[in-house]
Amino acid sequence: MNVKLLFSLIAMLAITGCTHSIHMVHTDGFGSNMKAKTQKTKIVEARAEQKVVLFFAFDTDYVDQAKADLESQCQGNLQAVSTQFSTSHGFLHWTNKILMKGVCAS
Repeated sequence: MNVKLLFSLIAMLAITGCTHSIHMVHTDGFGSNMKAKTQKTKIVEARAEQKVVLFFAFDTDYVDQAKADLESQCQGNLQAVSTQFSTSHGFLHWTNKILMKGVCAS
């Protein structure tokens, strides 16, 4: 096999490859004031993304958007909130992602 061809194939795979990384998971609101399981509760979820191309970040308020979306789904008491921050990498760009989940008690 030709060395140039082998190098070209390896370079193409490296350039087009992608990775995914979970950076942080934060939880809050698991205190003693949580509602009893017998009360009406439901799981609510919100997601938001930020695109970054060549180190230029767009939509810098994506975390606030996810938080507002999560709060809008719960008219009662929002508790036990977990926030997951992750990134998906591509060639010269990446996407920051936020996933928020919580328990809504009515």
